[in-house]
Amino acid sequence: MAIFFLAISLAKFCLAFIPPLDTFSVVVGLPHQNIIALEDSFWGIATPSHAQYLQHLSLAQLANIVGASNDTIQNTTRWLVALHCIPASIRVSALRDTITASFPVGIVLSSALWHRGLPLTSSHPAKFDFILRRNAGSSISKSTNSSFADARSFRMGAGVTGASIDTIKKAYGIPNDLMSSNDSTLQMVWGPGTFGYSSSQLASFSRMQCPLLNLSQIVFDTDNHGIEGGANFGEGQLDVSMISTFGLNIKTLVSNTNTSASTEQGNGFGEALLDFIVELSGRQNIPQVLSMSLGSLSAYSCDLLCSEAAKKSIKVEACTAYLQKQFQVCMYLTQDQTARIDRAFQILGTRGTSIFASSGDGGSHFSFGPFPSDTIGRVLNEISCDFQMPVYPTASPYVISVGGESWINPKQPTAWSGSGSGFSGQFARPAYQESVVAAYLAAYNSTALFPDLASFNNNGRAYPDLSALSQDGTSQSCPIIAGIFSLINDHRFNAGLPALGFLGPRLYQVAQQYPGVAFADITKGNSKTACSNGFPATVGWDAVTGFGRPVWAGMLLHFGVD
Repeated sequence: MAIFFLAISLAKFCLAFIPPLDTFSVVVGLPHQNIIALEDSFWGIATPSHAQYLQHLSLAQLANIVGASNDTIQNTTRWLVALHCIPASIRVSALRDTITASFPVGIVLSSALWHRGLPLTSSHPAKFDFILRRNAGSSISKSTNSSFADARSFRMGAGVTGASIDTIKKAYGIPNDLMSSNDSTLQMVWGPGTFGYSSSQLASFSRMQCPLLNLSQIVFDTDNHGIEGGANFGEGQLDVSMISTFGLNIKTLVSNTNTSASTEQGNGFGEALLDFIVELSGRQNIPQVLSMSLGSLSAYSCDLLCSEAAKKSIKVEACTAYLQKQFQVCMYLTQDQTARIDRAFQILGTRGTSIFASSGDGGSHFSFGPFPSDTIGRVLNEISCDFQMPVYPTASPYVISVGGESWINPKQPTAWSGSGSGFSGQFARPAYQESVVAAYLAAYNSTALFPDLASFNNNGRAYPDLSALSQDGTSQSCPIIAGIFSLINDHRFNAGLPALGFLGPRLYQVAQQYPGVAFADITKGNSKTACSNGFPATVGWDAVTGFGRPVWAGMLLHFGVD
């Protein structure tokens, strides 16, 4: 309350003379406190043998752990008011980790404090994690820079190619009429830019493939509803179709965070993801399942590409500029930005959200495929094949990474050749992965096609964890798995049990103790794509299919109870 009155007292002499205007917002990310305490709570809540297991924390409890001090909040509030004397409002988040100030559109914030749209570091009263501008009602035009993206959007948006929904459910042992019956169950998909879905296409999909699909349960939770024909629109159409078909009758939120015009190609995507996930982590009501199909090479991978290119006479500036012109290749500003996104993943996990992320569509070397055959592209292709290039957010240790399988027939799956796979360069391998990953590396690192250990961080978080059908890429497999776990949460709610939250330790425990029961192993395939080396699928966990594909009866048996 004191902070509210501080803002009012600093600005009231200006507000009396200014009529209401449209606004934009400046969001300041305050550094989290007590990171070790957050880490301890996260792993305790996620680990079945721990006394704190599934005792999810409330917003108030988390604010007491990570929230900024009163002094930091007051000093930041004074600074935001000083940027211009007429902020329309100033709001501190429930987690006390962001402050959002709204300003009338058209004003010019003090040029002495701002450079290229962001405040100068020297003007800050404290060290901030991030500062971003959120434009109300900002628009994104249809992307036309990538024929690949347009073709993929058309194919995915149709939702009727390849195996039918009936065939996929039968392969995984899921009854066709199995649906949610608990009103508390909530799932979500997210994307920026033109991300969205067509109600008419979804209705047509329902008539042809899933008559029990409840269209009234699918709603946007943002004002941005995407643009049909845009590069991310088909992505949204596929995400919505798959998660609502496999998480049948579950309320599904479709969220489009349209933060900047570069969200579909350049590094504005990282800002959009940061804005979305930080805001979501502080909401009163959050989904128990979040599926994210979009991503790109990690900030680590892009730093590696350009540092290696510099050794081959390509200037770092030229390399960076080139990568920003490629479609969904390098979409994060820095490794610090992805670390702050990861913290929000942690917070959501402690609150009871299971996050699923597509493992990528470029094997272990690319975002989607090789670069163009121009001068810089040829150099980057050579570097990409020399190293394994992790993608993000799937390489986060706080999400479940979903790879892809392909079928000769439903009973003979192989690893999809484009399934993203590998090891994070930035994030260490969590303890629950250690034994299976160590065994995999020890058994296969001497084989001819296995990557050189020097080409990746073999101590990093390994991915994927699971797989599902990817006839339309891992953007299909991820929401399938997410929808299945939504049904498990629904079953748990009906039994008076809490949401599963972060699944990592329990998932690996189940898969190791009961091999083949909850997940069916996939033992053929490789992630090498256009390169000469990649991670092979094999017996047990591997770095291209994880533990394999779903077995509904076993999943319900081991995840539907405590």
